[in-house]
Amino acid sequence: MTETTAEELRDEYLARLDEAMRGLPHGVASDIRGGIVEELEGLDAHETAARIAHLGDPIDIAREAQDEVPPAPAYVVATPVAAPAAPRPPATGTRGFAITAALTLSFGGIVLPVLGWFVGAALVCFSPLWKTWEKVTAIVVPFVLFTVSAVLVMTMTGFASSSSGSSSGTGAGPEAMNPLVPAWYDLIWFGVMVLGALLIPASGLWLLWRLRGRAAR
Repeated sequence: MTETTAEELRDEYLARLDEAMRGLPHGVASDIRGGIVEELEGLDAHETAARIAHLGDPIDIAREAQDEVPPAPAYVVATPVAAPAAPRPPATGTRGFAITAALTLSFGGIVLPVLGWFVGAALVCFSPLWKTWEKVTAIVVPFVLFTVSAVLVMTMTGFASSSSGSSSGTGAGPEAMNPLVPAWYDLIWFGVMVLGALLIPASGLWLLWRLRGRAAR
């Protein structure tokens, strides 16, 4: 019967050790294997067998090494949280609404007399892109000027009519009027109409000019 050599005993033990340490980190397994190779180096068969018996079963060596290996840190993968969508501005806070309001204030009275202007004034009031004094200037000032001028013209017209009636009661015939020549109050009334036709559209266009560079809120 052939006697087992020291090299065969060492190779067999190291093969069993490599199999047992397959689950260990590479660095740890290499250190353990290198240390055992140094202990078995230069021994004869009898001494090698005795040293292997002293080292113990490779499975026990691998188990003890596994217990001493620190656990791998757990990595928590953070789930990206979607940023909340920016709230959309209300319809009345957009530039498109403000432009529509200013144009309606300027030309709504032409498309729909009187009522169109009031619709434009209401739309301008709802828009937050203008300051309060800008809204007051564009709405109240033209309205007051036009109203005061109209009342003044009607008052002067009534005064002129009453004066004409009084003079006819004295017995003198009424003064002949040339139909081709307008009366003085007709000229004033025409001036008021022209003032309204220019001032109201200008107020809306002025709001458009004030709107430049302002972002929706």
